[in-house]
Amino acid sequence: MQFPVDSVLDRFQGWLLPPRCVLCNGPGQPRCLDLCVDCEAGFGSVPGACPRCGLARTGLPRPGECDRCLVQPPPYDRCHAAFEYAFPVDGLVQSLKYGGRLSVARVLGTLLAGSIEERGLHLDVDVLLPVPLHASRHAERGFNQSFEVARWVARSVHRPCDPRALVRTRPTAPQVGLPLAERATNLAGAFAVVGDIVGQRVVLIDDVVTTDSTVREASLALRRAGAFSVDVWCVARTALGSGYTAA
Repeated sequence: MQFPVDSVLDRFQGWLLPPRCVLCNGPGQPRCLDLCVDCEAGFGSVPGACPRCGLARTGLPRPGECDRCLVQPPPYDRCHAAFEYAFPVDGLVQSLKYGGRLSVARVLGTLLAGSIEERGLHLDVDVLLPVPLHASRHAERGFNQSFEVARWVARSVHRPCDPRALVRTRPTAPQVGLPLAERATNLAGAFAVVGDIVGQRVVLIDDVVTTDSTVREASLALRRAGAFSVDVWCVARTALGSGYTAA
């Protein structure tokens, strides 16, 4: 039997460097997933998530979009979060973003891709775009955590990832700690499209979505540039009123 090149390389890497869980340091899972079964079981999904905004529904569960989206729909078509932004996912995201643990990006990207493939959300998209950092922030951090996650998602779902098509045109204050009203104005006009996405079914990839100010503003830029549709895929989504202040 012939295996894809990635599969052969994964098998060899898994034999040479057996995966270790990024949370408990126990044995990971084949192929090369640095997360054990027991730790993965502690990852919680967003309960009753609205298919439009990705937030947990309030009140009695029902099909279709939540009341918030029916009244004021966001500029993107769908938002899917693999997990709720809570322990232990929050710690892993922070260790990637602020601690530079790039090995965590593969774990999070692989899990997000699995969640996407399970629902078939990748079947009607053309290109993945990581939410960009401004050049000054990228230079300071040394990497873009959204791209580090997106490249593993792209590899799994077999869709191209273009980290250059969407850019952040100006430095902005960190979203962390800003009042809700200031988050949107902080990002107004902060994104521009420099690639050709006319007629493309685009997916924005981010690590965490909170108030969704970032993906809203990026989605507006993509719409203005002619994107046919805009979806959002993220590792985690915070709950309304959770108190979390992830960017």
